Amino acid sequence: MLNKFKVSAVFFLLFILLAPNFFAQESQENIDSKLQGDFVILEPVREHELNPQITTYAGDSQLLCGLFEGLFTYNPRSLEPQYAVAVDYKISRDKKRWTFTINSKAYFSNGDKITADSVRDSWLQLLSTPQAPYASLLDVIKNAEKFRKGECEEDEVGIYALSEDKLSITLEKPANYLPKVLCHSAFSVIHRNPPVYSGAFYLYAFEEGTYILKKNPYYWDKDNTILEQITIVQSDDDDENAFCFNTGLVDWVTANVSTDKVLNKESVQFSAEFATSYLFFKHSSRKPSYVKADMGSVWDYVEFRNALFEAMPWDALRANCYVPATTFVYPLQGYPTIEGYSYTDLNEAKILMKAAREKYNVPEDKIIPLVMDLSENSFTADKLEALKEAFAELGVALQVRTFPAYYYLSTVASSDADLFCYVWIGDFADPLAFLELFRSSSSLNDSGWQNSEFDFLLDKASVVTNEERIKLLARAEEILLDSYEVIPVQHPVSFNVINLNEVGGWYSNAFDIHPLKYLYKKSVKSDLPNIVIGVPKKE
Repeated sequence: MLNKFKVSAVFFLLFILLAPNFFAQESQENIDSKLQGDFVILEPVREHELNPQITTYAGDSQLLCGLFEGLFTYNPRSLEPQYAVAVDYKISRDKKRWTFTINSKAYFSNGDKITADSVRDSWLQLLSTPQAPYASLLDVIKNAEKFRKGECEEDEVGIYALSEDKLSITLEKPANYLPKVLCHSAFSVIHRNPPVYSGAFYLYAFEEGTYILKKNPYYWDKDNTILEQITIVQSDDDDENAFCFNTGLVDWVTANVSTDKVLNKESVQFSAEFATSYLFFKHSSRKPSYVKADMGSVWDYVEFRNALFEAMPWDALRANCYVPATTFVYPLQGYPTIEGYSYTDLNEAKILMKAAREKYNVPEDKIIPLVMDLSENSFTADKLEALKEAFAELGVALQVRTFPAYYYLSTVASSDADLFCYVWIGDFADPLAFLELFRSSSSLNDSGWQNSEFDFLLDKASVVTNEERIKLLARAEEILLDSYEVIPVQHPVSFNVINLNEVGGWYSNAFDIHPLKYLYKKSVKSDLPNIVIGVPKKE
């Protein structure tokens, strides 16, 4: 944790380094331009993954949406797709052939032109990257899944550069949701030289705890990108974060902050997220080979999981949650109501556990281990104790291992644990954004759970009317819930501190993603002394 002196020192050093740029703005007659010299974001301490193809962290996505761009980008208010590197697209009569027109003004941050080949190369690289979590969302493209699994050559994949400005793709089946998916940073256009960017900003400088982004002079929409620079500074000191916001050192806080010390309470922004916090079981097929050799996982069997769910202390697990979750998919408007988990019956749980032990020859007196990996502070001590006590009644010993939040996700693939906790924010406003996590062939499927009927329903949903599609997806969720594979806990809320009277282009939304290109300053920070201006210019 950074103390006040260290954070202040970081800011002092930061503004000394940036002073020449800031004071150059003073000579401009247009006051609005002068205000846009630097926009400071305060975020939690973390190390960002700057390769958009291999990260799943929402915090990375917020930064990456400024550095990279694909065919489409999110509308900052509605999150609906809008054109970016693409300026138009057409769909064939059978809806399996899509042709995109590439923006003639689109350039990388080094001045290289972005072409149809640039998009094709980016997507093929995504498909050929083993650790790319979102790659399977392109499996709808002809032979994409085969190429991803090393079963065909890249020239057999249905992605074609017809000319410099025409990209064509051939789909295995219709996919009317495709533009929504392609807004995600994983499908951005990337350069073969990693320090080159396709978005509104480029990474100018980085040192521990500080990222400096500058406006990309070659960006196709640079005239409508108002900020000249964005500085991202990190801190986990709640009181210091409130101080920095109150005194005008920062414009937007995404880190934890002592809300009682924020002077302008209207700056504290809460909003519902299109997200679910949940636990899930990892099957032996996804565990290290040494685990598969023993009886490792009774938790592969639905009967044991069923017993555990009957004993689950749901009320204690969801205590103090803003929006408790009884089902997995965030309840979108028009999505059918599904029976979720809320009932605890310890006697029934004991009966089910006894039957499961008998079926799989597990002695009645044998203590069954259940290893759970968590990121730090994801569950309070009293909730973990409630789980341990409930499971102990079934002869199950819960063992909890915790990891720092900033690298917890990177441990999941190689872990031998049985149970994990994720907070999943849907990447597009559709139930598929959640259900894709459990499709057998999905690169997002960290659980190893497989169900052919579930997969069939997801496939069928892509070729029917929207009304029928929603029903099929709801049935797929029911199959998932009936397998006792996921333990829904809550639908999180997003938290930000930003004064919308002073900052424009920022809107509350369900993804808590705020495209950086739209941000701008409306006015000087309140009537407080401007600490930035008070820093002497470096000789």
